[in-house]
Amino acid sequence: MTRRLVAFIAALLLCAGLAGSVRAATVTLSNGQTLEGEPISFNAQGLVLKLSDGSFGPRVAWTNITQETLKELVKNPKAKVFAEPYLENDEPEEEAARKAALVVKPKIPDRLERPNPKAGFGALFASPLTLTLFIILYAANIYAGFEIAIFRNYPLALVCGIAAVAPVIGPLVFLCMPPRLKKSHGELAAESMAQHQAEAEAAALAYAEAHPGEEMPEAPAAPVDAAPKTIVYSRGQTTFNRRFFETKFAGFLRMVPGEEERDKVIYIRSARGEHIGSRLSRIQPNEIYLQVNKGGATSDVMIPFVDIMEIQVRQKEATAAPSH
Repeated sequence: MTRRLVAFIAALLLCAGLAGSVRAATVTLSNGQTLEGEPISFNAQGLVLKLSDGSFGPRVAWTNITQETLKELVKNPKAKVFAEPYLENDEPEEEAARKAALVVKPKIPDRLERPNPKAGFGALFASPLTLTLFIILYAANIYAGFEIAIFRNYPLALVCGIAAVAPVIGPLVFLCMPPRLKKSHGELAAESMAQHQAEAEAAALAYAEAHPGEEMPEAPAAPVDAAPKTIVYSRGQTTFNRRFFETKFAGFLRMVPGEEERDKVIYIRSARGEHIGSRLSRIQPNEIYLQVNKGGATSDVMIPFVDIMEIQVRQKEATAAPSH
């Protein structure tokens, strides 16, 4: 009886030892270290081993365990839920071969050619856009010459031609030159009188040489111009500004002209044309408005001070512009 009891206890101890050896596991880490013990706790952070000496090791993260050990651990139903997500899927051999044979050939896009650094100044005219800009600037240069010719009272053909031959420089030269003023009515009358006097002296000298000792008969007196004197204000001798017009043309600012201004008109020669009017409708800081008659109706013409070359106050019978 005693022998049977001893044999039974020995058999139980042997089964317990065999069971312990089956439950024990070897865990290989990714750094090459191995841990031996019985896995007793599993969660999302890792597993805990009960070591052979009865102590408990630290929790080992699933990411630190090799794939071979994970494949063994998933056989345990308790560890499968946590260890399976960390297993790498083995690709089929055909898929692996196809990926290995796949060659990526990048497509190189078309790129713009870089400009030649040694092209020089002539490369500017190779671009259509640059050529168009040059043409626009050249046309603007000629138009500037046209405006300067009007402003400075020079011949249009002369200024525009020089602007075409010498761009920018030509218009600037004419812009810096003083305006070319036409001769006023008084200057023309003085020149005519001087010419008449010179002709009379030449005739007297010729008569004295042909008839020595005889007195030259008196020439008939020149007809006296009974017309009232024309008042002339020229640029260079007069500063045209608001104060000048308010002082000299106060009578022409009234709605009803006075006795002195009733039979007179204002003739203005400017850089943009000639105008004749009966009164000044308005005076601004930089321009005046002359009331002129056109087709039986009156209208106001704006004339800037800087464009005025000459102003004449004359009788209505002498409204025709002087010929220069």
